[in-house]
Amino acid sequence: MKKIAAVLLAACLTCSVALAADADDAGKGVVKMEKIVQTAGRDRLGDFAPEFARYNDDILFGEVWNRQAELSLRDRSLITVSGLMGLGITDSSLKFHIANAKKHGVTRREMVDTVTQLAFYLGWPKAWAVFPMVREVYGDDTSGTPQAEIKTQPMEKQTAGRTRLGNLAPQFARYNDDILFGEVWARNKVLSPHDRSMITIAGMMGANLLGSAFNSHLNMGKAHGITKTEIVEIITQMGFYTGWPKAWAAFGMAKEVYKD
Repeated sequence: MKKIAAVLLAACLTCSVALAADADDAGKGVVKMEKIVQTAGRDRLGDFAPEFARYNDDILFGEVWNRQAELSLRDRSLITVSGLMGLGITDSSLKFHIANAKKHGVTRREMVDTVTQLAFYLGWPKAWAVFPMVREVYGDDTSGTPQAEIKTQPMEKQTAGRTRLGNLAPQFARYNDDILFGEVWARNKVLSPHDRSMITIAGMMGANLLGSAFNSHLNMGKAHGITKTEIVEIITQMGFYTGWPKAWAAFGMAKEVYKD
């Protein structure tokens, strides 16, 4: 009888440890990884362009999208939507990736704020073109809570507009300092500074905005917690969506920003 009781006690203790480990993982925000399997390339182009179909299904989705330990599916979805918006792609492929983002946990509020922020960087017409797709995909869905803000240093007050353009274009300077940074970037409970830096970098790659402003946003992204591993994954994935030459240009700058 004592032996049976000892076995039962050991079993209960083992269960408790397992439950505690699960609870601990949940508390740390550990996300169960989902294996991405893509067949669209072979389904649509297998007979016509078999090598491209293989690169699409086995490399872009089979490898890149499955490196979820380096960059989550949520983040990969956000940067893909941002990169396509930068390219001006507003066809079914963008709608697919908006739906993919919803599937991977991006809430309606997060998607709306993504498009809102990118309107300043990529232009108002692109935002007007994208919002109907967002409305169609999300509808009245208000479920889900935006991801908790990643703990980084608070946003510094922006003064570049007034410093550089205050005398020439005071209204634009005000919109830059007080609206884009003072309001949009400051909504950290919808998208974290980390998120906002990711989507800005991806959107600017799509639009081929790879000058000094892009370099500034790489530095800002690093300050907002984007790691070397993450920036490498962001640029690598964007290479497929926005083009290899842009990835080469972006890597040249990122290498300098993250050299330490």
